[in-house]
Amino acid sequence: MTRPGIIASIALATLLAAPGARTQQTLNTSGIRLWLERVDVIRGPEAYGEDNYFNSHLLAPGRFRGFTANACWNSAGNCTQAIDGRSAWDVTAVATSAGYHKDVISTAGQTRPNWGRCGQWLNSTISYRGTLFGFVHGENPAEGDTTCSHYATHHKTMAQWTTGNGAKAGLFWNDPVEVIDSQSGTSSAESGEGDCTAIADKVYAYLFCRRPTDKNSAVARKPLSSLAKSEVGFVKYDNGWGHEPGINGADSPLTGLLAGSSATTDKLGSSVSYWKDPNWIMLLNVEDIEFGGIKASFTSLSNLRSNAIAFTTLPEPLFIQEPDPRTRRYPYETYPPRNLYIYPSVISLVDGSPSWDLAQKNQFLLVYTFVPNYNNLDTQRILAMRSVTVTTSSTPQDPQVLVALTTRYDSTYNQRYTSTQPLAVGDPMKTPQAYTAGSFAKIVADPVAYLAQKPSSQRQRLIRLVECRSSLNPPWPGAGHPDRLITDKNCDANYAEDTVAGYSFPRKPATGRSVMIFRCRSNANGTHWVSSSITCEGIGRSEKSLGWALVK
Repeated sequence: MTRPGIIASIALATLLAAPGARTQQTLNTSGIRLWLERVDVIRGPEAYGEDNYFNSHLLAPGRFRGFTANACWNSAGNCTQAIDGRSAWDVTAVATSAGYHKDVISTAGQTRPNWGRCGQWLNSTISYRGTLFGFVHGENPAEGDTTCSHYATHHKTMAQWTTGNGAKAGLFWNDPVEVIDSQSGTSSAESGEGDCTAIADKVYAYLFCRRPTDKNSAVARKPLSSLAKSEVGFVKYDNGWGHEPGINGADSPLTGLLAGSSATTDKLGSSVSYWKDPNWIMLLNVEDIEFGGIKASFTSLSNLRSNAIAFTTLPEPLFIQEPDPRTRRYPYETYPPRNLYIYPSVISLVDGSPSWDLAQKNQFLLVYTFVPNYNNLDTQRILAMRSVTVTTSSTPQDPQVLVALTTRYDSTYNQRYTSTQPLAVGDPMKTPQAYTAGSFAKIVADPVAYLAQKPSSQRQRLIRLVECRSSLNPPWPGAGHPDRLITDKNCDANYAEDTVAGYSFPRKPATGRSVMIFRCRSNANGTHWVSSSITCEGIGRSEKSLGWALVK
């Protein structure tokens, strides 16, 4: 969004020509830098979507069909929803606009396969020879259970559906066939195998899947030429490509190396995309709480055909996911005690596919479900999207991930709000918060600067910056509008932490353009924001420096 899509050909050639760049464990990822731009709320808060990996299909130039999933809008049961828009990110149409928002693959109105009685959620598609194949996550009650309400013990599977291409693609799905399952697990927790997304090379369709029993990743494949043949099944990778069937066959977890070290890593995720320029694929995962955020791992597309698949993982998260402070686990709870991020997916801003080409545009679109802390996981999900600018260099980049710090303004309350994440407006004294969309519509600084997502960089120990909200009752300056504060180390008294925003430099960084950022306090009402102006734009005063942060 912020600059032309120009890739340094020498730098990209260096990535490709690095020693071992075509082997599975030694990809040279050190020259990659990811700039996570401003995040926007596209849908929500709502209970009807944001429970799948968002995906999009290009119908025609300027016409896209996006798919989100959870409950149905117009009937009981669970549905995938097809939403039409003018760009890959545009899924803003409301349910009442019948021509643009339609329930599809419904447990209420369509075929209800016996492997997915609790829901069928479309995660990705592959178009091949005039047919659009949809790969759909399904869930059943645990063995012996008769209700779908106990989702923590559901059994996971994957199915393949078909629909025609053209204007009605994705509106009418047919011929469901179960393709992935596992008998791993017990009735007291999640079991099976699912949450898969798809990618293809010239010969095979690949499904990258989540094993709920250990949260590891697995992969299966099927020849593209046989996708329409139900008698030909997917084959699972089990320490090599053999004959393990997609249904209840054995598979092995995908692993790799943490870039720049000899440390191994697993839990790579099941959200796959294809980076065309170096012929790499990328997996995303947010459940590895020991890693501390969204994990990005790479391997070459050609490596998927080998019997030694392994990945190289960026050592820095795309952004930080804090654990539950009580249990130290991933905060997937009814009322998450920290900001919760789930289902990260990547699509192209050009055609909506999971294939991104920096020669066309130097950004991809990162999509994820966001639940502000102490909001309700079931009813207050939002669909968040942000462009990610990708730059490559012939020299190692430090840091490799930078997240935009954005300031917005709400004229009703004369209040500024600085954050790295979607707006979380509400009364913090309520559980859940009274989260209201549509506030802080004016962007006044985009970005203020970019924050690193790791605690050390360029031989400096960085400053931890936290996002906090006032816990006073009533909040000021107005109902549902608590003061939002970004400060160093820990929140002030009478403030509660939402998340870690990132890290700033105590001294001016040795490389890269940078600015000093300040914690500002409004002269009008005492609320806070972050600015690169020591005078706080003349409408407040600086309470302290928050260190140095990089800019483009």
